[in-house]
Amino acid sequence: MNIIYLHGLSSSGQSNTAKKLRELLPEDNVVTPDIPVSPIETLQLLLSLAGEYRPDDTIVIGTSMGAMYASQMKGYRRILVNPAFHVSDLLKENNGERLRFFSEREDGCESFEVTETLIDQFEEMEANLFYVGDVTPESVIGLFGDKDDVCNCQEEYCDGYFYWSSFKGGHRLTEEVIKNTLLPVINWMKEPDYTSKRIFLSFEDITPGDIGFIGKMDNYENAFKIYKKGIGRKWYEEIVHEYQGTKLLDGREVNLHFPSLPEGANEETVELVYGNRYCQNPSVEIYGKNGVQVTDGNFIINDNILVCRTDR
Repeated sequence: MNIIYLHGLSSSGQSNTAKKLRELLPEDNVVTPDIPVSPIETLQLLLSLAGEYRPDDTIVIGTSMGAMYASQMKGYRRILVNPAFHVSDLLKENNGERLRFFSEREDGCESFEVTETLIDQFEEMEANLFYVGDVTPESVIGLFGDKDDVCNCQEEYCDGYFYWSSFKGGHRLTEEVIKNTLLPVINWMKEPDYTSKRIFLSFEDITPGDIGFIGKMDNYENAFKIYKKGIGRKWYEEIVHEYQGTKLLDGREVNLHFPSLPEGANEETVELVYGNRYCQNPSVEIYGKNGVQVTDGNFIINDNILVCRTDR
């Protein structure tokens, strides 16, 4: 597996985090480039990385500023640690100053100057971070230190992505956090079916927009998006009255049928959902065992890392 690590501001590909990842992942190809000071040059670097490493066997990890850049590598599995979506604000506090790099860089440069031009470049890029929605938000997880006093972009993160977790720590990662939090998340994300390890929601907790699965959760063709939920034959008739015979935007006509009930089920009290399977016509399905099983995003990694789902 390729592991691309993007470091934070004033750091390098030889940071302590980068070194620790190479140590803990000896069987992986851990790539830790120096991120250019200029956002324009960095975006060119990201394009170069995307041309060299395929999304299906690559995980991108970013910390702080690096997490902001990692978020832009859409289509990849990404781990965003304490993402800093407003680096320009941090630079404004040091406008006109020279900031030293915390670790050695390949070009030997020891510091960089904070200029108005640099601040403007970051501001322009940051304004467009979420202009285009991420087509694979479920492939991203955000990790947030509960004592991070440098930046807090969790609310913005949750507006764009599904999954997040918190850890005990600050903005900069300690070896303990890398080993006990980041490493287990990396190993979990290596699994092809990593997003299937979730718990089931009860019928009372599901909401319109939730996506669940019919049968096994190993094929997105089984995915079912819920539009409405309700109880029994009376609710079904209301749905039929509202939608039967209407046409979808692509011209398909809605043609609903009451689902076949398993033995012991009562058509007046059965829990039903209205929605559609992947690329299929809308239908009314039975919720629960042998029906639509909607998954909550909350799940546990390594028996102690709780990953939460946002309400976006």
